[in-house]
Amino acid sequence: MVPPDLERATDRLYAVFAHHPMPPDMTACDHCVDPAEVDLFRRTPLRALTPKQLGTYLSNPGTWGDGTELPHLVPRLLAAYASGEMADWWWPGHVTSRIHASWQHWSPEERTAVTGFVRSWWRRTLTSWPSTNPVPDVLEAVVALDLDVEEYLSDFAELPGDTPARQLAAFVDNWRWGSSLPEDAQRAVRRWLIGGTPGRVLWEAAVARAGCPAGDELTEAAELVDVLRDMLRGENA
Repeated sequence: MVPPDLERATDRLYAVFAHHPMPPDMTACDHCVDPAEVDLFRRTPLRALTPKQLGTYLSNPGTWGDGTELPHLVPRLLAAYASGEMADWWWPGHVTSRIHASWQHWSPEERTAVTGFVRSWWRRTLTSWPSTNPVPDVLEAVVALDLDVEEYLSDFAELPGDTPARQLAAFVDNWRWGSSLPEDAQRAVRRWLIGGTPGRVLWEAAVARAGCPAGDELTEAAELVDVLRDMLRGENA
């Protein structure tokens, strides 16, 4: 079930971008994409575009379309990623990087609709277990839009329930093995880890869930965060 805030953000996307039609002369390299496939894509109603159609389009940047079609496609692309329909195609950061490369030409209302959707998508991810998209993948989508990483990381502590803590535990376990985030985003994550909030969130959740398997996982993650925090503080000393 889609949370109300994400549903509203999705409706807002479609409403704000509704004035962008599909270009009637969309073309693609005949050697890369079947012209009949391009024609079907162009004629398919936006909400009916399938993951395969969207994925094939995204797989041919520079050889399918000239970028003028992207505003028309933005609502369907983002909604498809948030719903998990694109799990077998490109990662979320791929589409948000395409958006970021173009949105300097968009209106403030359009950019706000995109960032509002991404924030709702992120919060849904933190409050779902298991989540439709892994937290690191959605964070990469956030970073690709050049948004404030630390503002998004603060949601681990601010959202209610213990699911954000479980997602935090999984994120930290993934983080210790390395990250593909750009260096400035990695610095933001390191500052956040040093600040102590992740450890507090995990220890509080571990105590609340003591005696059950989730509590053991949270305790292990809290101990790992303590080690990472001390290590990072030592590097910055």
